[in-house]
Amino acid sequence: MSERKPTIDEIFKQYIHDDGLRCGAMKLFNIAEEHKMRNRWMSYNSFTFTYRGMNVFNITMRATMSNKGVRMIGPTNHFIVQLSLGRMQEVEQILLAHSEEMRREYLNNRHISCGICAGTPDGHIIRGLDCDKTFLFTECGKEHYLCTLNMGYACHNPTPAQFEMIERFVLARIAAIDAMKTK
Repeated sequence: MSERKPTIDEIFKQYIHDDGLRCGAMKLFNIAEEHKMRNRWMSYNSFTFTYRGMNVFNITMRATMSNKGVRMIGPTNHFIVQLSLGRMQEVEQILLAHSEEMRREYLNNRHISCGICAGTPDGHIIRGLDCDKTFLFTECGKEHYLCTLNMGYACHNPTPAQFEMIERFVLARIAAIDAMKTK
């Protein structure tokens, strides 16, 4: 018989005790509830949130490998937020619609989770293959390769200012999905 998957509330209550992380996470959970987003368990202490069938963000509340499961252990306070702003043109539109500060936040925490681009200095080519989910984004004269296959942003233990930007990105992604689905 397989074990029951833990709920997000069980994991959250067990692992996140830092007031700043709890407050920021609760705001994300409230946005998800307000917009009727679905969340589902992805893997050990990780959950994905979707809106109208499309990925918006993932959260991970990590414990050490020796503390797997939902046993009563001390908190670890490791909260990771990953964002999906969509595919190439969608990501570019959302980034350009926001302030330079928000673009800088996204670019400073860009995350490549693609099997083709992962691990390369420019995030673009590996094993002689071109990633067709990557595009070149220019900010302040500097070029950034952004892969849009999965989650393009990852932030470990966001500050209150970062949580605020994450919320704005989540709301922008929801608006973009609504606009796309109503066409």
